[in-house]
Amino acid sequence: MNCPLTYLEWSDQDQRVVRTITDATVSRDDVFVRKLVNATVYRNGLFEHTANECEDGLRHHIYVKPYNECDDTVYGQAIRTALHEYCTVSPYMEAEYLLWNGDRFNPCVLGQQPPASPLEFAQLLLDHYIVSEERTYETIYTIYDIDRSKIVIFLKGVNL
Repeated sequence: MNCPLTYLEWSDQDQRVVRTITDATVSRDDVFVRKLVNATVYRNGLFEHTANECEDGLRHHIYVKPYNECDDTVYGQAIRTALHEYCTVSPYMEAEYLLWNGDRFNPCVLGQQPPASPLEFAQLLLDHYIVSEERTYETIYTIYDIDRSKIVIFLKGVNL
């Protein structure tokens, strides 16, 4: 079953919606994934999620604001830079992992099975930590890049 989903830009200053970013009709399962990420890329614009809502159980809205790298002094600029450096496109939703090396995010491969369904993506996005091949990674930020069909997961290695 598909349902309408609208991304709306919210202005804190004006306390109102200032524009519609995009409308889509997506599967009910995809709605969960889209609402769980921290931000969305659409037409090369990066929008941070501020709130989600559902009208009458049918129509979904994600409220966003333009991403401001200054809001995160440690990772903010590196997140924006990494998004423009790695541009592979997928015909279907796919995970892309980027690992923090202290200065920047670099592509990495985890030894686990990649998520294959919206439910598996949702489970991945709900976890704050990922353990793969006896290494622990903290999830720093997650972005759904609509144009590339990628869920970009920014990670940091954790020393236990």
